[in-house]
Amino acid sequence: MMPNAKKAIGLMAAMLLLAGTLLGCTDSANPNGSADGDSGNSGDGANVGKKVKFSYLRPTWGPATYTKGGAYEKELFQRANVEIDVQIILVIDFDAKINTILASGNIPDVIWANGPVIERDRELQEQGAFLPINKYLDMYPAIRQAVPEGIWNKLTDKDGNIFFIPNLIYPVVPFQLMYRQDWFEKLNIPEPTTVDEFVAALEKIKNSDPDGNGKNDTIPFTMGYEWSFKDLGTAFGFSQFSWEPSATDSNKLIPWFMKDKEIDSYFWLQDLHKRGLLDPEFKVNKEPNFAEDKFNAGKVAVIPTHWASYVDKVTKLRKIDANVKIGIMSPLEGPGGKGGNRLVFPMDRGFYVSAKAEDPDGFFKFLNWTLTDGSDFRRYGIEGKMYTVKNGQKVPIPDAERENAYKGPQIEPLSFIGPMSEKLDWDQMKLSFEGAGVGDKFDYVKQKFEEYAKEDFPDYADPTIPAPFNSKEGTKLWNDYMEQITQSAIINHDVTKEQWLAAVDKWRKAGGDKIIEERNELQKDKSKPNYK
Repeated sequence: MMPNAKKAIGLMAAMLLLAGTLLGCTDSANPNGSADGDSGNSGDGANVGKKVKFSYLRPTWGPATYTKGGAYEKELFQRANVEIDVQIILVIDFDAKINTILASGNIPDVIWANGPVIERDRELQEQGAFLPINKYLDMYPAIRQAVPEGIWNKLTDKDGNIFFIPNLIYPVVPFQLMYRQDWFEKLNIPEPTTVDEFVAALEKIKNSDPDGNGKNDTIPFTMGYEWSFKDLGTAFGFSQFSWEPSATDSNKLIPWFMKDKEIDSYFWLQDLHKRGLLDPEFKVNKEPNFAEDKFNAGKVAVIPTHWASYVDKVTKLRKIDANVKIGIMSPLEGPGGKGGNRLVFPMDRGFYVSAKAEDPDGFFKFLNWTLTDGSDFRRYGIEGKMYTVKNGQKVPIPDAERENAYKGPQIEPLSFIGPMSEKLDWDQMKLSFEGAGVGDKFDYVKQKFEEYAKEDFPDYADPTIPAPFNSKEGTKLWNDYMEQITQSAIINHDVTKEQWLAAVDKWRKAGGDKIIEERNELQKDKSKPNYK
């Protein structure tokens, strides 16, 4: 059920690549995908004397410009004594294409998937498609230590086996409203503090010429996809794409598309779109990075975006205007009160090892190397290409300033995991700011992060609890009754709330009520979760 919500949650990590100092399923404070304690960079391979070889399929959140045989790949292969046959799928297509690959039985040695939080992958585990990894976690403790024991416990099946290696994310991932502060100052627009002030600011931008090109073509507000709205949505009083207690029964969880506050937010966005305040390419342009590209090209005034993308945006916009100023709006006050952060479950996909892999031990030796002797390379990459040394510290070179061979799209396809301890590394992020020449903005960005983190809006549904009927029938019911209206409501101005509610009624009668009953029956604890 709710495949679009699942995809949106996956896409949340997409913005990590766009941040320039981070990457999809990588670390939000680290330019190359991860960062643990600097263990030295000995250059010793994962398996001295025997080259480790394996095939690897994973999603990518950035442009699909990865080139096999590139400079970074060669350096990794030489240092780790490894040869990886990489296959990539754009994250926006991943959920559809991974089903075909898994159904074929022709599974790469290492493959990204959703894990046992969904029925499909749980069934494949039980059918023997993937390798149980308990013994490798015992043999290579750096891998086990990279993941909190509580998460390993959630991934353990009824027989005590673990199959899945999770990609961890820090549960607080604000998508803040970043804006062209220089344009706001030019037009005498104060930084909005409420939803109404925000809309008024967009209207003034639309009727002005902030970039001074004489065309009055600045886009007031853009989004790449609905998930970008997640923290602005908290000002309306809901947790986006989540199950939350019903307004009439606090002990009954209901899905996102039945919640009045969330439905109303779609028609609020529809009104912005109708008035020309929301980018006309929203839901039309299928390139996942189009909104970021527009903002970075100086065509947009406001964008909800991953909090750690600040450095990347400043770096790119300074190439257009050396005096550019980017501000970050504090959480807005709205119909639901003061906004905050829509928390996420601290895992976004991860990977399995195929039961047919020829050298699983070699793969785990390599993975262990990336977390021990190879951690320095994993963290910083190549000196002079991906970082410089200042006062004895390795300072990342902003992605926008690197040669193409060393930019994120060449690194991401060769990334695996980093410890949870890396996921919010303020010291490392400060170095990234200083390396980009915006060290004076670090405290400002950190303060804004902390403002968003004050108020939590989680998903009440526990994704590790199996829901067999939902897994079997949920997607079909969604496609038959809810997909069209939810996908079109914002950009089709003829769609009404009454039509939305009629679709919900049909969904419920066709089997949706059974999905709701199943969730509430299986999940006994309906209290507010705290993933922090």
